[in-house]
Amino acid sequence: MSGVKLNTVFAKVTAIALFAMALGLAVPAVAQHKANENDMEVPTNDMKVVETGKAWYARRCSFCHGSDGHGAKGPCLSCGVFKYTGNTNSDIYVTIATGVPRNLGGTMGAFGTTMSLDEIMSVITFLRWEEKRRIAANEIPDPYKNKNEEAMVFPKSN
Repeated sequence: MSGVKLNTVFAKVTAIALFAMALGLAVPAVAQHKANENDMEVPTNDMKVVETGKAWYARRCSFCHGSDGHGAKGPCLSCGVFKYTGNTNSDIYVTIATGVPRNLGGTMGAFGTTMSLDEIMSVITFLRWEEKRRIAANEIPDPYKNKNEEAMVFPKSN
């Protein structure tokens, strides 16, 4: 991809991410999950959004990440730890929208042109709901307990 095209794609994704973060700041008190005070919130208590996200997840993500996000060919997405960037909703949004290219250790395509902002946000809401359920059932450790910064942000690969 040429430098001009890459810069244009990056600019569009950055604009989408900034819009998504601004949208997250405007979400009413229904919103239930954010990794830190700067993260956008997702409404994990809104079962309509969770079910919509689950349906989109089944269509777009389950083949590689398993039916409930527990992992398969791709990594677990409901274990409280994200391998590519970080554990914020904003990071997850950017990863879904832009994908994980081979030169950065991944094989995930970009979904930002085939899924809307709301569709991607509903998938993140479903993943956070499933993560919350698994933490409550003691299936996974709580990465937010004691502000475990290691679980929040991951170093970039070289």
